[in-house]
Amino acid sequence: MLGFLFKSSKKLPSNSSQKNRAVDPFQRQLAGLQTPRQEKQPPPKVTSVRQIEDEVNDEVKAFQSHVKEMKETSLKLEELTKMLKSGEIPDNAYKVIIGELGDHLSMSVREIFNLREMLELARAKAKLDWAKEKIGLKEFEVPEGQMIIKDDAYLRRELYSSLYKCEDVISKIDSTLSSLTMEEEASIIEQYLSLIKERFIPRAASDEIERARAACQQRLDSISEKWASIRRDRIENVMNLELKASQIKDDIKEVEVRFSVGELNQSTYEYKMSGLHGSLRNIEKEISDIRKHVDEIEMKMFRCAELLRENP
Repeated sequence: MLGFLFKSSKKLPSNSSQKNRAVDPFQRQLAGLQTPRQEKQPPPKVTSVRQIEDEVNDEVKAFQSHVKEMKETSLKLEELTKMLKSGEIPDNAYKVIIGELGDHLSMSVREIFNLREMLELARAKAKLDWAKEKIGLKEFEVPEGQMIIKDDAYLRRELYSSLYKCEDVISKIDSTLSSLTMEEEASIIEQYLSLIKERFIPRAASDEIERARAACQQRLDSISEKWASIRRDRIENVMNLELKASQIKDDIKEVEVRFSVGELNQSTYEYKMSGLHGSLRNIEKEISDIRKHVDEIEMKMFRCAELLRENP
């Protein structure tokens, strides 16, 4: 494939007088550099990359579809519970509707768990193929100062196409899996386990329910592991914000003292106090929001763990 790079080089004429003509030393040097490069061939295209890409596209569409359906069903279940509590629907109608919604949610949850495993497996394969392609391309690296592949955009694109495809596949999988946030997944797992506990998934056989519970436990373990790291970051953030709030409170006291001794006039005092109190309110709100978020996630994780410990 690399031979066309030097296609423009003219062949020497066949007559004897031109054969004896001296050759430019630079051309001789260039010819010497070309020989080993013409023997090289681009690394073979990895067919699995294309296969993985096609499979991932289908799995991504299915995952997104089930996520959308699961979120819609979850919202319907929440609304149905509100309607029951407010007396808008009788208990028997509630049981019929929640049974139907429970079936829909059960199917979506199982499909999402299966698709997540398939996508994570595809991501692992894509990463292995990426490493394989990266190693295969190292032999085409040329010492600086010589004619190198990166000078030809078309050839570089051809050589790196499989590498780029692997990166695209990995990025697409990461983006798809992150579309269902940790909070949303924990909430839906809690909701799903509650339906199992209350026997509102009537078509599910006992062995199927056990498999579903095992899948929920596996996902909850994975979420817990991720949450432990995020929680540490949140707590550290709160501690830093509390230090800032403490400093602002000290600044407020200092401004009050300076005003009381006449160092600041009324307008300057009010201006500084307004800015400091505004900053303090913003920081305290941020601290409150983070703590509320942490408490909500902790409660969801606790409820899920409790539901999993109970018998179905």
